[in-house]
Amino acid sequence: MTRPDYQPLVDDKRIIEKLQERITLTNMELITEREHNEKIIKDIEDLKVANRRLREKKQENEEEMCIFSLYCNHPVTDELTVSLLKVHEDELLPIVLDKAYELMELAPHVPIERCRLAKYDIRDEVINQSFDLDKFGHLTIAQTVGAARYYSFGLFLEICKANETFKKYNDGGIVLMISVVDMSTGKAGPAKPMRGEKGWTVGELKQHIGELFNIDSSCMRLVMKDNDYGSGIIVRDVSDVGITFEEMLYSPNRL
Repeated sequence: MTRPDYQPLVDDKRIIEKLQERITLTNMELITEREHNEKIIKDIEDLKVANRRLREKKQENEEEMCIFSLYCNHPVTDELTVSLLKVHEDELLPIVLDKAYELMELAPHVPIERCRLAKYDIRDEVINQSFDLDKFGHLTIAQTVGAARYYSFGLFLEICKANETFKKYNDGGIVLMISVVDMSTGKAGPAKPMRGEKGWTVGELKQHIGELFNIDSSCMRLVMKDNDYGSGIIVRDVSDVGITFEEMLYSPNRL
């Protein structure tokens, strides 16, 4: 006879198998969860590394940016407009011109072919050097003006009329303050800044002054005010059209 609580061995075996299955399934779930957690941890670490590299790249890129004050006589408002132009130091001058053109919103009004960038003296409000694409178009902005983050000078976006050509401005010019004297009163009018080229003759200088003030250069007498430490301010007649502008400025015998 068997005891009332007796169960066949086969039932015990099934129970053990089910327990083993549950243990195996639980272990698999634990392994899967651990692997999942490890993957999450790895993803977080990878994200930190990627963010750090992105910050470093962004900082490096910021250090390679050139920042200019960009000036332009806007054709719509006819006013001097200024904006901040940021370009990478390795960008070619034609690309910089495109960005300046877009920044000043000139597209509806003036074709880019009638625009040119130039080095601009912010203090004296004159152009120091023109950057014509036929001469500078193959250079980067850093090669054109030097690599720096901020500049003491600005860029001027020049616009010429449809039937005009740009004047060339060479580096190394001299800024002059020009006044016109009213011969009836002997009083000098307000001075205007004008950039002169050392290689100009005095005749060419008078011609440019005539264009600035809209007066006839043929009936113009040109005088220069000097500071003489012995006798104070003296005025010299420099109307001789045969000498150059540089000779006029630096010759000790100019009269």
